[in-house]
Amino acid sequence: MSEACLQTDTAMSDDTTSPSDGRTRRGFLRAGTATLAVGATASTTGCLSSLPPLGSSLSYGRLDVPPADEPAYRRWLPTPDAFETRYDDGYSFGSVEPGPYVADAPRKFRARRALFKLEPDYFGIGFENYDRMVTSNLGVVVEASFDRDAVASTLIGSGYAPDGTYRGYDLFARRDTERRVAVGDGVVVWTNAVEHPAANLELLIDTGAGDRTRYHEASDAFAAVSAAVGASRQVIAGPYSMDPRGDSEFGADAFRLGDDATYQVLAMHFAAGRTPTQESLESAFRESYRLTEESQGAEITVDGRLATVEARAPRRESVDPTPDMDPPQVTWGASTDAGVEALTLRHEAGDAVPAEWLWLDFEDGAGPNEVEKVSLWPDRETVEPGDTTTVDLRDHGDPSAVNVVLSSGGTDFRMLFTYELE
Repeated sequence: MSEACLQTDTAMSDDTTSPSDGRTRRGFLRAGTATLAVGATASTTGCLSSLPPLGSSLSYGRLDVPPADEPAYRRWLPTPDAFETRYDDGYSFGSVEPGPYVADAPRKFRARRALFKLEPDYFGIGFENYDRMVTSNLGVVVEASFDRDAVASTLIGSGYAPDGTYRGYDLFARRDTERRVAVGDGVVVWTNAVEHPAANLELLIDTGAGDRTRYHEASDAFAAVSAAVGASRQVIAGPYSMDPRGDSEFGADAFRLGDDATYQVLAMHFAAGRTPTQESLESAFRESYRLTEESQGAEITVDGRLATVEARAPRRESVDPTPDMDPPQVTWGASTDAGVEALTLRHEAGDAVPAEWLWLDFEDGAGPNEVEKVSLWPDRETVEPGDTTTVDLRDHGDPSAVNVVLSSGGTDFRMLFTYELE
C-alpha cells in the first residue's frame, strides 16, 4: 500500500479485478501494518481516484498549533550503518502515544492508530496504556508503566519461553515464529522477523542505552525533520517525499490533538538547491492528498532546506469504533503436524474477537490482489485466549504461508498474523 493509500485509509481489498502493481503478495497483505505503512512511498496514484483533492476548500493563513514535546523517540533509532541488513537510503519509523480511542478525530488519525495497534503482540499492558511506542525496520519499543513480573507471566502464558538476559532485560522467545521480547524497567522491546526486515533486539537496546550513534546525530535531514514535528501523538517518517511534487529527500507526517481540533504537521527536507517556494508548495498541496480530508486551514513555511506544513481539522461528530479502526490486540500462535498437512492456530492472549471477523488467507502463488477468505471459527461466536482451530492444508493446494486477517464485512481487511509453512 502506498503512503497515499495510508493517507486516505484505503484498506486491503479482495477485488481480484484490479491490476497487480508488481508487489509481492506478502507485501500487499502486510501493507496494513505500521511497519510497512511508515516505509511506503508517497505515491498519489491508484487508490485515490475516487477522492477529490482539497482544492478551494483549503485556505492558507496563520494557525495556532499546539506545541509538541521533544522527540524522545529518537532515543531508539540508530544510524543505518549499524544495521546488519544494509539500508543505504536510511529507514522508516513510526511513533505513537496511543491514549484511548478518539472518536471525533479525523479518519486518518484513527486509521493510523489502528495500524500501530495491530503490529505488536499482547504483553498484558494494553495498547491504550503505552506512554509511547516506536516502530522501525528493527522492531518495536514500548515505553509504559508496568510490573515486570506480570508482563513476564503474560509472555510465558502465551507461548514465549525465557531466553536469558541482556543488559538488565529479561529475554523471551517463541518456537513457532521468530519473535523475541526483552522486558526491562518501563520498556518492552519486541521483534518479529516476518514484520521487521532488519530485526535486531540487541541493537535497539544498545541504542536506547546510548552506546550506538543515533540517527539524528548523524543525519542533518532527520535531525531537522524530527525537531520540526516533535513528539506529537503520531509520527511517521522516512526517506520518501512528503512534497506532492516529489522533490523532498526526507519527510515526516505527524498529528497533534487540540481542545477543539486535530492538527496535522508535515516536515520536508530538501537537497541543496531544490527547496521550493512557499507559493509553489501551497499550490501543490491544494491538488494533493497529503492532508487529512477534514482539513480546512493550513500554514506553510520555508526555512532554508526545511519546509513545514501545518493544517487544522475541526473536531466533528464522534464515530463509534469499528474493527478496522480499533482492532483487537492479540498474540497468535501456530503449529503444523509432522507432514505439514494440518495447521493449528491458537489465540494465545489478548482481546476477545468476534469469530465472524476472523478469516484465513493462503499464500499459494496467487497474485497480490487475490485474497481468500476462509472462516476460521465458523461455529463460534467469540474467540478468546486459549481457543484453537485446526485447518486441513490439503484442501488448499500447496501454500507457502497462511495469513490471519480481520474483516467485518465488505472488502476491508487488516493483517493480524502470518505463519510461514516453508
